[in-house]
Amino acid sequence: MTKKIIVFIAVLLLWNYQIGYTQSTPYSLEEVWEKTLNHYPSLTSGKKLIEVEKIKKSLVKKQFAPEINVQMQQNYGVAQSSPGAFIPLPGAFTAAGVNSASGNTLTGSSVFSSATLQWNFLQFGRHQSKLDVADAAINLSKAHFNQQEWMLLYKVTGIYFAALQSHAALDIARSENKRLIELYDLTRAQVDAGLKPGADSLLLKSSLLQSKARQHEQQAKLKEHLIQLAIFTGEETIEIDQSFYTHFPENKILNPELINHPYIQTYNARMNHAEAELNLIKKEVYPSIGLLAGAGLRGSGLFPDGTIKNSLSAPWNNLAGSYLGGIGITWNFSSLYQNKSKQQVANKTLASLEAEREAVQLQLQSQYQSAHAALTEQFQNLKASEAAVKASLEAYELYEVRYQSGLINLIELLQLQKILQDTERNYLYALHVYWTELLNQTESLGSFSFLLNAIKK
Repeated sequence: MTKKIIVFIAVLLLWNYQIGYTQSTPYSLEEVWEKTLNHYPSLTSGKKLIEVEKIKKSLVKKQFAPEINVQMQQNYGVAQSSPGAFIPLPGAFTAAGVNSASGNTLTGSSVFSSATLQWNFLQFGRHQSKLDVADAAINLSKAHFNQQEWMLLYKVTGIYFAALQSHAALDIARSENKRLIELYDLTRAQVDAGLKPGADSLLLKSSLLQSKARQHEQQAKLKEHLIQLAIFTGEETIEIDQSFYTHFPENKILNPELINHPYIQTYNARMNHAEAELNLIKKEVYPSIGLLAGAGLRGSGLFPDGTIKNSLSAPWNNLAGSYLGGIGITWNFSSLYQNKSKQQVANKTLASLEAEREAVQLQLQSQYQSAHAALTEQFQNLKASEAAVKASLEAYELYEVRYQSGLINLIELLQLQKILQDTERNYLYALHVYWTELLNQTESLGSFSFLLNAIKK
């Protein structure tokens, strides 16, 4: 009974798996992109870095607010001790007092509290420059994220087209295998009837086994690419749309605007950030003008008449308050000597980034021109390869009929089969080169729009 239950469960699970598999719909390239963007974890890291830069900007804004410090302390010691300076150091106080009238050293208590305010309200544009640096850092993190997103989608696109190539190669291998199976079955029947020599069936069996091996090889490659896509999209299994792969539109001449390329945008953002930092360095030489204000309250157990009360509440009955206010200027003169070197470093960094950007622009322009020239020639090669496949297939079918009629021998037919295989492989390679060069052109343009237009035609 237990075995029957186990078998029933296994059959049920297999049936559900088959239903789920057959109901899966092929994903288009755009759908694969969407699932990758929603699933892949590396993009989450880029989004968090943008949020971090926004938080840093909010901290820069808060730095312009007044700085307020509040302190309170109560001391207990010898009577000669009295509250110290108006703005004491945290956890420290100064001792200054008089002996009591009786001349005895008695203990007493003292209390001190203070509140100070410092507001550098005039920094000669330094605060605004810090905000500009923070904004540039946000834009730089966004540019890095866009470049990371672009590179991820381009990588996924490459795997998608590798899977399409494996699909096409598998379809051709299956067609080849089907032809050899039909021919093998026919030859065996003729051998059994004594119409063909037995060596023909053995020779065909050898070709058939080789064809099956090639089919399994393509199946393995296809599974590998589909597994990679499934990892990016977060799916257990995935099927892709392969209907457009063998429809290749002619390449159009474009005048690409590489200024919007994600790589160039990243360099622009880095240069803007470097320029903002340079402006901030230039303003570091200026002073800061601030408002200073404070109030204090202190009390002591040593009263004016010389009597000492050692209770902890005594200072609260002998309080005195004070306050101050003023405007101060802070100027770091040593920065005048250091600032020149800082500006030189910033200018060299900016010049280096500009040179790198120009080099990347030239590289992308060269890559586009190379890919465009290759596409133009490959389009003609692909049309010729497609026509060659059709001609070879028609010739093979005609000679297959002649073989069945006994007009040619098997060796001649297999030679034609070999020619057909070569033309099909040349066609597959031409397809691969065509879409690869189209992907190279897409990378140089920094946009998938041209690729999508080619797919949808």
